[in-house]
Amino acid sequence: MRKISIFIRENDIRKIVTAVFSQGMLSIANMVIGIVIAKFASKNEYGLYVFFFSVIGIMGGYHNAIINAPLMVIVNSKEGSERERYIKSVAMGRNYFFVPFLLIGSLLFIFYSSLSSSQSHFVLESVLMFIVVMLFVSKEFLRTLLFVELTTSSVFFMDTLMVVTVTVGMYVLIARNMVNCFTGLGILGAGYLSSYLFGKVAYKYTSSKDLNIREALKENWLHAKWIILGVSASLFQNRSYIYVVSALLGLSNLADVSASRLFLMPIGLLNVSSAKIIVAKGSMMVARNEDGKFRKFLFVFMLSLLVIWFIYFGAVLLLSDTLIGFLGEKYNNTKGLIVLWGAYFFIYTMRFILGTGIVVYKRFKKQAKYDIIGAVLTLVSSVAFVLLMGRAGAIFSLMAGEGLVMILYFKLFLGHQRDLAAPAKVIEVAG
Repeated sequence: MRKISIFIRENDIRKIVTAVFSQGMLSIANMVIGIVIAKFASKNEYGLYVFFFSVIGIMGGYHNAIINAPLMVIVNSKEGSERERYIKSVAMGRNYFFVPFLLIGSLLFIFYSSLSSSQSHFVLESVLMFIVVMLFVSKEFLRTLLFVELTTSSVFFMDTLMVVTVTVGMYVLIARNMVNCFTGLGILGAGYLSSYLFGKVAYKYTSSKDLNIREALKENWLHAKWIILGVSASLFQNRSYIYVVSALLGLSNLADVSASRLFLMPIGLLNVSSAKIIVAKGSMMVARNEDGKFRKFLFVFMLSLLVIWFIYFGAVLLLSDTLIGFLGEKYNNTKGLIVLWGAYFFIYTMRFILGTGIVVYKRFKKQAKYDIIGAVLTLVSSVAFVLLMGRAGAIFSLMAGEGLVMILYFKLFLGHQRDLAAPAKVIEVAG
């Protein structure tokens, strides 16, 4: 009991539990929107929402690669005024970079939609999507800063506000019979906005003239160039099934695959949020040369998430008929897909936590190479498996890609541990 008490005290378990529970609420908010649109809108409308939501995820992924992830592994190597100047410089620099990027992207997307008569009614959704993207990346940047400071209580209130906004908004849409892709995106954006406004107050950000934006972004880029490569491969790997299923089987089948995934989404989103607390806490440990402590911390975290997966997946299987029944008869043939998604998230959890540990050690170049290998395998197998097995083939291809990357990550992580131990062995022999 004493060892457990020491572990809990040394690793800020209360803050970790708060962060994980907070992400659980975000998962609920995303799931509520998806379930409501799947139930009350047509399959094509839900398929369209899945498509736009995936684009939001892609944009957020690149913002994280260029801004948030490098900041989290760099900031703990700085102290005092240098640390404050770096954070403020990155905060200002991201506006100079992402606002023009998103504006140009929005205009190009609108232009493309306008050219095609079959796509012309998606123009409003395209405009709204990019507004939602801007709100999302701004909110996530503030969450990152609060995670860096380990101010998890503020993160909790940010996420609580989003859940309340989304829940109330979707209730109004249902009552007024206004559920579709456009209104769903609008409620999602409203949730991001409320969360962002609270985070803006909570972080107490103050402007400063003593900035060095060029140097801060240059320092970020040393890591970001490899993170971008890895993120591109991972996004391509995890989103390719959406475009393959859409192209080969149509939006209706994409709706089936995505609806069955809805009930397992909390596990995936739980992993994503865990990364922030692992990197924030782990980078502190590594900066203090506490690598053994970090390995133990990472192992316990992975084991905890796998236990959560086991309990949650078991509950979903027991309630699967009820859950599918809630969505309606149009999704009656998705129970087998739920089982496959459960197996996928088991592999995904192990791969993700190992990858987060590698991020803490800044082995971005090697990690990016492995991500590319996984993405290529997923794409090639996705086309082949979908043609052979239909909708289920998309999930099998994801499992193949994640499984291979998990093995490569495990090899890389063990190799890094051997590299850390090597100097100590040399010193001992010399002595």
